[in-house]
Amino acid sequence: MVWLIRLHFIILVFLLFSKITNADDLTDDEKMVFNFVDLDNDDRLSSMEIDQSINLIFQLVDINKDGFISKTEIIELKNIINSLKWVFGEE
Repeated sequence: MVWLIRLHFIILVFLLFSKITNADDLTDDEKMVFNFVDLDNDDRLSSMEIDQSINLIFQLVDINKDGFISKTEIIELKNIINSLKWVFGEE
């Protein structure tokens, strides 16, 4: 069951950062996310790397450090992502 939650989270992260494109290759955003999770840079994702990345992302999103991610914190994350896209001219 834990692996299913991890899988959903990774899919969510890819969807937040990517656009629907050709499934034969990764977009630049998807490559960035993959490289972020691939902590040892071996072009493969281990469950340990996924766990560590999820924990890091959770800590970054949990702004008030209460051990939970609220809808408000997700909205704040979306606003930050949209701001960065605007700054880098992606919108």
